[in-house]
Amino acid sequence: MRGVFRTLAVAALVAVASCGGATTYPNGNSSGGNGGNGGNGGTGGTSGSTSNSIALGDDFFNPSTTTVGVGTTVTWTWSTGTTHNVTFADGTTSGDKSSGTYTRTFNTAGTYSYQCTIHTGMTGTIVVQ
Repeated sequence: MRGVFRTLAVAALVAVASCGGATTYPNGNSSGGNGGNGGNGGTGGTSGSTSNSIALGDDFFNPSTTTVGVGTTVTWTWSTGTTHNVTFADGTTSGDKSSGTYTRTFNTAGTYSYQCTIHTGMTGTIVVQ
């Protein structure tokens, strides 16, 4: 009887250890689970996005990090009616908008961080390779 109990206990521990436990946030990012996607060059769990289209939501960019090739034009799209902006460290900005789109072409390799200056913590990164 002890052998059966021990076998069941080990099986239960293995089952619990293999469960995911990932958390998905409103911006589509996740916090790991089952090894997660967080290792993709620090993409924050965005599964290594290569999209050139970024949506602005209620206090988030989706995807928040993306990798594109040199010469790519990236388009940000407002769809919630909330006023946001896309502002880069070099001062390039979309201006405050609540609808429409903003585009920027990246002709030089590098990492470009941006933010919405209206909403603290609303940040994103474009990696150009």
